[in-house]
Amino acid sequence: MPGPYFAGQQPSPCGHYYPDVLRVRDEKKPDGTLVRILDCSYCGRYEIPLEPQGLHRALLRKLNKNGFDVGSREDELAEIRQKELKRLSSLTEGQEKALRQLRAILEEAIKSNADAVEFEYVEKGLEVTYVYGHSGVGYVLEDRALESGIIQLIVERAGLQDRSRGVMTWTYGKKSYQIKVEEYDCFGESAFRLILRKARRKRA
Repeated sequence: MPGPYFAGQQPSPCGHYYPDVLRVRDEKKPDGTLVRILDCSYCGRYEIPLEPQGLHRALLRKLNKNGFDVGSREDELAEIRQKELKRLSSLTEGQEKALRQLRAILEEAIKSNADAVEFEYVEKGLEVTYVYGHSGVGYVLEDRALESGIIQLIVERAGLQDRSRGVMTWTYGKKSYQIKVEEYDCFGESAFRLILRKARRKRA
């Protein structure tokens, strides 16, 4: 059975997923009941009851006034599905590409015994720096979509949606690493430091 098309996607009442399932319209029946009419590529057309208290006020006003609210036009269902499936496919490919790149960066950091990896936006793109003590070696990624995907992965995996510090678990080989992640400001842009090793102490 196709779907889900992205992580966390919830199924429609029939068990299938958007865009295989599209909302055709919401309508108010002559007896006053409210229903949502859905079109599924696999199950066909069906309707589900709607509870007035669960609807947005603007939609409820429209249903009371007009008797219906169009979701997807009947003659556009196939076109909408095709466009959305293409968009979701492209999004998934981009996420996989970003994951491969982040994996390569972290595996290189682990193999080379780097203390940390820093990600900072510069004029040409996203600068990736491997930190060894007080020195660093890096390069710049110039693919904007890839840069965004990498940062999104870091934020999600370290739980930085509403905080500036977190921990990201990463498995390499047979070993699991607890990577500390810090978000900081760099000339008005968010930058990220992924710490793999404790700071090296200076020799006396």
